[in-house]
Amino acid sequence: MYAPEGELEAMQRRLAAAVRPGGTLLVVGHHPDDLHANVGRTGSADRFWSAHDVAARLDRGCWEVIVADAPGRSATDLDGRPVMVRDTVLRAARRPA
Repeated sequence: MYAPEGELEAMQRRLAAAVRPGGTLLVVGHHPDDLHANVGRTGSADRFWSAHDVAARLDRGCWEVIVADAPGRSATDLDGRPVMVRDTVLRAARRPA
């Protein structure tokens, strides 16, 4: 997910607010470890985030975090070399009202 610089946290809060009770929030993005990887992921540092950062913004009374992870996967960098990158994955369920 991309948001204008400085707007990522507000956008994540709006996404969470849009989930109905019993629904699921799923967000996937670029992990901060990849900021310096030579794979074409560019932009300001606030476009890279961890699942734990997003999970920390969720009200524990309203949400159950099911997955907060940063799995690695193989990719090829811009010079054609193999590299490992990480994706940020958060899956949370909004508790029924």
